[in-house]
Amino acid sequence: MVVLDSRVPFPEIPGETPPESSAVASCQRAHLHCHRNHQRHRPPNRSLAKAGAHVVMAVRRPNVAQDLIKQWQSEGSGMHLPLKIDGSVMELDLLSLDSVARFAEAWNARMRPLHVLINNAGMFSFGGPQKFSKDGYEEHMQVNHLAPALLSVLLLPSLIGGSPSRIVNVNSVMHHLGFVDEEDMNVVSGRRKFSSLVGYAGSKLAQVMFSNILHKRLPAEAGISVLCVSPGAVYTNVARHLPRILHTAYRLIIPYFSPEEGCRSTLFAATDPQVPEYCKLLKSNDCPVCVFISPDCRPGNPSEAAHDLEKANKIWEKTLAMVGLPSDCVDKLVGGYEVRVRYGAH
Repeated sequence: MVVLDSRVPFPEIPGETPPESSAVASCQRAHLHCHRNHQRHRPPNRSLAKAGAHVVMAVRRPNVAQDLIKQWQSEGSGMHLPLKIDGSVMELDLLSLDSVARFAEAWNARMRPLHVLINNAGMFSFGGPQKFSKDGYEEHMQVNHLAPALLSVLLLPSLIGGSPSRIVNVNSVMHHLGFVDEEDMNVVSGRRKFSSLVGYAGSKLAQVMFSNILHKRLPAEAGISVLCVSPGAVYTNVARHLPRILHTAYRLIIPYFSPEEGCRSTLFAATDPQVPEYCKLLKSNDCPVCVFISPDCRPGNPSEAAHDLEKANKIWEKTLAMVGLPSDCVDKLVGGYEVRVRYGAH
């Protein structure tokens, strides 16, 4: 187990401080927030927008996001807080890798810088049967890992244009329970019995491992920080579908955060000025993991499995193969070259 170096301290965010006034006081930058669950994206997007950020929501249901924007604009007008929300909703279906690739193509075609990409996908079909996307991949693995990984890589040109920029992957403490087999990402070999917990925890571990390698592969001069963040146990629509007995158990062991409380670590990771310096420190120290921010907005430590670089490299290569990217895609994109991808128009 490697303990993250904490020589670069993070300022404490008091528990009573609302997200609107914590780490996002003046962030006039472009933020792209990708998610599936409308309950999860409300607080961070609202906080960023009220702080003056240009927030673009990539969602399955644009009409829901448009309604939210109207609500925020109404709130802003009443509080005399003008919101920079210009063309802030784009359609994105993480259960379709073609949709992901086409979204990235459309975004990059704008030739506008991207400063922060927040991958906030969170699919946990508790107790549900094993399902596969039309791309042939287990749904937890695709939504929580494969689609965000493809999006992050394809948006590297825009992130370089917005340098210094950040890729913030909203992860989960449940990755500590995960196991991922690069030869059985769909959990169909029979070596493991599938359950929704196996699917969810494994996908979140795969996300941390992929993030670790992306963090190491990106040269310092690219100016892109890659980090994972745990929001804690947040009471969202995902949590509402858990059985009552699990609700009781969770509340006895780990208190639920409200969506507003749960977004604090994400906002911190997306905006705090010391985060890039900490990312650089870990890179210079050749740490096997990227920065992992805990729910209390402090350096956290991912699981022991996440520190396995050999395994992480295998997950990296397998992930690229599954999403149709060449193994040298990062080097090519950072160097200004195009890459061929299996999905999308090009």
